[in-house]
Amino acid sequence: MTLNIIILVTVFVLVFSLWCFCVFAWLGQYLSKLKNIQQRLGLITSGTVDESKMLRLWRDTQAGEQAGRVEVVLTLQKKLKRIANDAGWRVSVNTVLLGLGGACLLTSIIAFVLTNSITVAFASAMVTVSGFSVYTRRKIDKRADLFERQLIDALGIAARSLRAGHPLVGSFQLIAEEIGSPLGDVFYRICKEQELGVDMKNSIRSAAEETSNSELKFFTSAVAIQLQSGGNLADLMDSLSAVIRARVRLARRVRVLTAQTNFSAKILIAMPVILFILLNIVNPNYMEPMYKTTTGKYILAGTIVSVLLGWWLMKKLAVLRF
Repeated sequence: MTLNIIILVTVFVLVFSLWCFCVFAWLGQYLSKLKNIQQRLGLITSGTVDESKMLRLWRDTQAGEQAGRVEVVLTLQKKLKRIANDAGWRVSVNTVLLGLGGACLLTSIIAFVLTNSITVAFASAMVTVSGFSVYTRRKIDKRADLFERQLIDALGIAARSLRAGHPLVGSFQLIAEEIGSPLGDVFYRICKEQELGVDMKNSIRSAAEETSNSELKFFTSAVAIQLQSGGNLADLMDSLSAVIRARVRLARRVRVLTAQTNFSAKILIAMPVILFILLNIVNPNYMEPMYKTTTGKYILAGTIVSVLLGWWLMKKLAVLRF
């Protein structure tokens, strides 16, 4: 008995040592790739940080995102409303949540009928929620890219309109007419609020608070300061357009350089979940010990924790921080 315990401990130590070696080797490779990415972005020159224009733009982007997060604490309903606005849902938040709940219930019933397992039914509901979350995130990202492109064009239209002698509200009205959704809807709302007598600064700030786009927040802050201090609004629009265009170009470059890491993270997270569901559907008897024995339950719980920890770790490693 003692000999078996010693053998088990020795095997565990060897396997754990091998795992640690692999982790450190992978970490070293990741740090090397990160350094190469920083050099390709122009953020590192001969081992020192280059305070270039690109780095300042990147830091401005990070500051803008942090400024967007450091706002008045939003309630859950307002956060859901902001997500719905960013995703472009045309229905109310309650309707979306009701539809999601119905889809989870339907998939759970189908999974329970096929496998006769409550765990699989619960896992199917979680997969449905995760799939909806991924779909919503893709819609938000796609809409954010379109929003940024439209904002650059809108600033050019506003600058030309102001130089032609139109007031600021008139330039916003022209943007609402020439630019489609989603940016056109924002400026259309601002124009309608102006007709109702709402102050311009309050109107554009309320429009920026309902979206998580940092570019629009920079625009509203610059316009509010310019309206208070005075100055050439046309030159301001041109300057904002140039800065936003450079920041968008940098953000796209970073996304290209980190695309492989993000894709690998998605594959590694999806594989165990898909295999778990398939094993429960194809051979439920093979998975019964995972649910009916104490050891199996511990293994299942440890697996879930490991997958969630791995997802969190890979998500953090896929973000460039300087």
